Amino acid sequence: MNGRQRIDAALNGNWPDRTPVMLHNFMMAAREAGVTMRQFREDPRLIARCFGEAAERYQLDGILVDIDTATLAGAVGVPIDFPEDSPARCHGSCLPALEAVRELEPIGISHDPRIQIWIEAVAILVRDYGHEIFIRGNCDQSPFSLAGFMRGLDRWLMDVASQEDDELVHSLLEYCTDITALCPYRSPLHF
Repeated sequence: MNGRQRIDAALNGNWPDRTPVMLHNFMMAAREAGVTMRQFREDPRLIARCFGEAAERYQLDGILVDIDTATLAGAVGVPIDFPEDSPARCHGSCLPALEAVRELEPIGISHDPRIQIWIEAVAILVRDYGHEIFIRGNCDQSPFSLAGFMRGLDRWLMDVASQEDDELVHSLLEYCTDITALCPYRSPLHF
């Protein structure tokens, strides 16, 4: 079995020939390739090369494509900073009042430049390794955590706990569910 077959078997409830291995290793992959996080996150070919080299070096069965945990949040307007040799990170929020959920417009995140880099990196990896290695194009936030970035985690947890504005909490979760559902999985690329 190759890595893709091994992980497919495990995901389908079958026994592979050995335990499949896939790492969440984007920082390690970039560092071992000798590139900064800034270089890594800005170039899809470099992202693919770093992950490919790590997969070959460690004989991984799968590649979990991740770049940072701020891409979707940035696409919806959360302020992001981009350190030279650390992953991008959120600071601040873009929805200081929960009532502003009523005014949120749908966002076409598929046109976000950072998401396009991510999609292109996945496409390169699928082209180069997809028959032998399982490729997982990771979505970096779930609806709950994306809402936390949009509101600020402390405010978001108070929104949820207070139960005063459940309709608005649910509306924000629905909005964030729509955003995460549009993550690279619905790109125009067909793998």
